[in-house]
Amino acid sequence: MYIIIAGCGRVGFGLAKALLAGGHEVTVIEQSHIQADNAARELGNVALRGDGSSLETLREAGASRADLVIAVTGDDASNLAVCQMAKQSFQTPTTMAVVKNPSHSALFTLLGVDKVINSTHLILSNVEEAVPSRALIHLLDLHPHEMDIVALSIPGDAAVVGKPMSAVEMPPNSFVTLVINAEGPTLPHQDLALQAGDDVIAVTIPDEEQALYEALTGVV
Repeated sequence: MYIIIAGCGRVGFGLAKALLAGGHEVTVIEQSHIQADNAARELGNVALRGDGSSLETLREAGASRADLVIAVTGDDASNLAVCQMAKQSFQTPTTMAVVKNPSHSALFTLLGVDKVINSTHLILSNVEEAVPSRALIHLLDLHPHEMDIVALSIPGDAAVVGKPMSAVEMPPNSFVTLVINAEGPTLPHQDLALQAGDDVIAVTIPDEEQALYEALTGVV
């Protein structure tokens, strides 16, 4: 697969190294001469200095044959421009962009970016994994439905321990999609009893996240 990455900061550089190690053909576009020079020293001739939101630079990078264009610059407007130009001018099959401002996610999706990665949620996910007391781990945003797929673990003192799913009072727009227990992944059903240590995957809306957490982890 041929992949173009616009932006060679910490995220772009690490992504490029991982993709190259995986056997993919990669070109990294970076406007800063310092970062471009660093990338050239570390990655070789895959680094191209230029503006990823420029048609000329994308053409030079070979966007017309790219299978995937990923925009990871530090600016949301630039990331959107990169993806739109790749789609509209070079018919790139798949585009991906990181957004720093969560409120921009819906706009990116509306304007045709295939995969929108919310950097805020990425950071929160890492924090949540490192701090067990955090309520939920965000796994995926479901655009344009404004819903999230989240994960949590049932603590030992939760009121739901030993109770069947039918007895759990869930928020109206939230539902459990998978329970991972001692027997492995299990589809939820009315008679399934939740146990301490079970990992629960659920779909919810942002406004109900706290209520969902309390329903599954609250004590009597």
